[in-house]
Amino acid sequence: MMIEGGCCNSQLLKIVIHESEPREESFRIKDGETNLSRIFKVPDQIIREVGLLSFQPKILSIGPYHHGSSHLSGMEMVKLICQRSILGLISENYYDRDEIKGIEKKARSFYGENITMEPNKFAEMLLLDGCFILAALTGMKGKEAVENVSSETSLGDLKQHEALNRHDIVHDLLLEENQIPFFVLEEIHKLAAGKGETTESLKEKIATYVKGVLRYYPTAIEISEIRWKDFHHLLHLCHIFFRPSQKPVKHNHNQAMIQCSDCFPRSHHMTNQWRRAVHYHKAGVKFKVKESRTPHSLLDVTFSNGIMRIPHLSIDAKTESIFSNLIMFERGCPHVGKYINAYVTFMSQLLSDADDVELLVRRGIIEILGREEEILNVFSRLNGLAVFDPHGEDYYLKSMLQSIEDYYRCRRNRWMAWSKHYLVL
Repeated sequence: MMIEGGCCNSQLLKIVIHESEPREESFRIKDGETNLSRIFKVPDQIIREVGLLSFQPKILSIGPYHHGSSHLSGMEMVKLICQRSILGLISENYYDRDEIKGIEKKARSFYGENITMEPNKFAEMLLLDGCFILAALTGMKGKEAVENVSSETSLGDLKQHEALNRHDIVHDLLLEENQIPFFVLEEIHKLAAGKGETTESLKEKIATYVKGVLRYYPTAIEISEIRWKDFHHLLHLCHIFFRPSQKPVKHNHNQAMIQCSDCFPRSHHMTNQWRRAVHYHKAGVKFKVKESRTPHSLLDVTFSNGIMRIPHLSIDAKTESIFSNLIMFERGCPHVGKYINAYVTFMSQLLSDADDVELLVRRGIIEILGREEEILNVFSRLNGLAVFDPHGEDYYLKSMLQSIEDYYRCRRNRWMAWSKHYLVL
């Protein structure tokens, strides 16, 4: 299925379903809505097909979708400690303040589902979850912080709290269903921060944390640039770090045809499918890891003069969850682009078999931090989630696909690669 859509206006998502593809539950903007839902639940059909592991929080509930789940209740006391450390004891009676009422109303509009929580309860949840994120990610201590509390609930102990140092926290904070609007953090920060603390400095601290989570992935954007960018929530910020630095380039396909007219008919039409890495390799394509001395994103794949340069990709236990949620974020909020969907489709088709993985591992492009045999399963599942329009104007890999397809189909290049391989032997 191909989803085309606009931004946060009155447009409806246009759903185009090809006859050859199965119909699935999709994200839609309801009639009369003026804003695109930015935080939504993953459709049940996808949960059934992919499983809960990529989308289900392990120990922490953030936002309304998993609020009150019994297996996540253990972190509620930690949240309360964080709230008291930032807002002080007066936070228990904060929910009737005009500032909080304004936050509560605006925050409801960020969710794709109907939130039935009573206003004060919803505001209480926002404050608890927002204070937890601020304390856990920035170490913030508010000007109204409680100074004479017991050692069990002091901020000094909180920094060393076992729960805040678990890898599960990172997993849970980057789930599509486990988000609160970033403006909530900004408003709490304004209420509680000391002098000299600005929204820009808050963004920089949050960005430092998120970039630390993504430290094994190359990113093109600097933390200082995040100060001036708008993002809706933590997963959206994660998406900004991943965005390719290169812009879609229009490819002069007719010129490529003229240069290679003796290799294939002029009626040749670009396919929509990437080929396997070993197939490109046999056609003479060289694979090289993109050099780190030039800032680039994980998604900045290039092809020139027979060489495909792919940024280094480390694959570990968190990879599938991060990419699954970024895919669903793009699908539900198409105005941010379909970069992750396009990249996952490219990599999953490039790595279709074990010898493809072996080739890119040898070239230093892929680093496996887990079981090698699981790589193909991970990309197969991710590819099952990915949805995008390969003919769309914003398909950032379109030009490269056309170029490498022309190169691959050119008989001269294929013959030279064959002769070099076999005649030398």
